[in-house]
Amino acid sequence: MFTIILIYFLLSGLIDAQLYEDDSCTLDDNSSGVCKRLKNCQEVYQQIISGKLPTSSCGYISYEPIVCCPLPKTITNTISSVTQRSTEESSTLTVTDESVNVPMWQKISERSALSRRKCEEYSKAVYTTVIPPTLAVDRKPVNVSLCSIKSQKLIVGGTKADPKEFPHMAAVGFNSKSVGIVWLCGGTLVSELFVLSAAHCTYALGMGNAAWIRVGDLILKSDVDDARPQVRRIVKRIRYPDYKKPLEYHDIALLKMERPVKFDAWVRPSCLPSFGEVENVEKAIATGWGRVDWADEDGSDHLLKVTLPIVSHRICNSSFGSAVDYKLNRGIIDEWQICAGEEGRDTCQGDSGGPLTIYDPQFTCMYDVIGVTSLGRLCGSEVPGVYTRVYNYIAWLENTIWPDN
Repeated sequence: MFTIILIYFLLSGLIDAQLYEDDSCTLDDNSSGVCKRLKNCQEVYQQIISGKLPTSSCGYISYEPIVCCPLPKTITNTISSVTQRSTEESSTLTVTDESVNVPMWQKISERSALSRRKCEEYSKAVYTTVIPPTLAVDRKPVNVSLCSIKSQKLIVGGTKADPKEFPHMAAVGFNSKSVGIVWLCGGTLVSELFVLSAAHCTYALGMGNAAWIRVGDLILKSDVDDARPQVRRIVKRIRYPDYKKPLEYHDIALLKMERPVKFDAWVRPSCLPSFGEVENVEKAIATGWGRVDWADEDGSDHLLKVTLPIVSHRICNSSFGSAVDYKLNRGIIDEWQICAGEEGRDTCQGDSGGPLTIYDPQFTCMYDVIGVTSLGRLCGSEVPGVYTRVYNYIAWLENTIWPDN
């Protein structure tokens, strides 16, 4: 898995112009090849595994590399070259990070592996050490799981979350002169100090900057639920540098807390995704304290969960139709955004900034946050919700969350 991720980023610096699947291309020895997805070209895949890096490549489909693959030897080498095509999207496939000056070699070698190392580290918080209640003199500590995921069966339709089921879930609060703290957005705990949210959730008109983080809670207005909330003041709001209002692109931000939260059964980070884990995802889980339906003005006090189907880029764009206005003047961009939901099932306004997650395939009782709730048209309507694609921002996230690593 790590090798594939590394390959992906290594290839990102080798592409001069975008080519597509089945286009002709030129190999290192000047012979003709054909552009294929990396997973469909065993020759190049095996070369890279053995340490040989290609000097040319074709481009990407979404976030998946397309490589120049040798033609089968039984086929006469008569394929003519094609004019290299460029698109508006092709110029934006590589994330630029102007806010953090990091050498390219460091981004290539550490970007994906660092997230997985941290995921493994945080997964240890799933267990705690206890002394067994026996009469033996030499009682030895044993590991006990704190996992509260009762089943990994995906839920159809929204329902209430169980206690400790989503320990990464965070609420983002704003100071209101009339009622105190108002919890308007969601977020995802991704480390002891940082919560991932939407860039548009860093400020609220009439209330100013996002000021508070609340983790470890289940029912926001209850003190008798099975929860251990921890509240922290926000000291830094870091929007992705390319987020520019009123556009909805790059709607992602990190909120830094004044001091670390304590990991326990109620509070534990989500992992950041890696290439192999976000490929071909069909369903994901959205959580939040948002509106139950469009007529609900106050939202839900109880944390809710819903399983959503991932919607293709083509269908999502056509669903919005004329609603794609100045905020989405380029439509839905697959490299930056994920669409999810169907009629009667999506996240609503109060869930802005909250997570779209999948179960981590490697570490027990851990989630990967693949999307940040950004926007939609109507709650539960036939129009999918739009989520910022977290994987596209891994380099920026890692360099901001763990700068010393």
